Amino acid sequence: MEYGKILRLALVPSIVLLLLSLVSVALTTHYWIIGDWILTRLVKVPTSEFDTRTQQYKTDGTIVWYTDKDTDVTIASGCLNLTAAVVALIAWSTLRKSGMDSQYAAGKRRFWIIAVVVMTLSGAATALASIVFHYTLKGNDQYGCTPEALKMSGTMNTNMYCTREMGACNFLPKFIGAGDRGNATIACNETIVVKWLQIILIVNALIVLGLFSVQARIRRKTRDIREADAKQPGPEVI
Repeated sequence: MEYGKILRLALVPSIVLLLLSLVSVALTTHYWIIGDWILTRLVKVPTSEFDTRTQQYKTDGTIVWYTDKDTDVTIASGCLNLTAAVVALIAWSTLRKSGMDSQYAAGKRRFWIIAVVVMTLSGAATALASIVFHYTLKGNDQYGCTPEALKMSGTMNTNMYCTREMGACNFLPKFIGAGDRGNATIACNETIVVKWLQIILIVNALIVLGLFSVQARIRRKTRDIREADAKQPGPEVI
């Protein structure tokens, strides 16, 4: 197969990687804004302790604190994969030029291939780290959070440390008002979409890496044959 055909094929996954990375960054930013600025994070959680004076069960003033690593790495994944897609598109545009097949352009070819390899591997590794953090930062309670109970002035107060997925999907919807549940549902759905989108980004980035690497290898192995064919004299005109 000619290297030019493989290079043309690399355009499609490069564009897809660009679009998916933009979606990942946009959704992550959106559910981050909902969680930090729109949804309430202070809720009253009923306890099993009964107050004989008020004839009601006491409540625990609980504050939700979101973990940082999973969100930060997810944003980094989207940005790195976006950069990888831009580099791949520039490399595609550069490598398809006719002058790039000469021996004099070998340094420039290597530069763009190495740039694609480094950026796609970085994007894929960061996306994998995002998936890992989504699971390793989950807490061990029934909501997937980590509670830290405090008692101040005779009143129970709990800090609940959650990933944004566990907070929006499991914990907050049980204790917030009906008006906020719609926002929680949106944030929950977006965190889940972005989490699984990381797998697609990994696969897509590796496809881009593979296509650029294969075309570079074929181009290098067939250069002598192409140069020999180019030097052969044409048919004699009588």
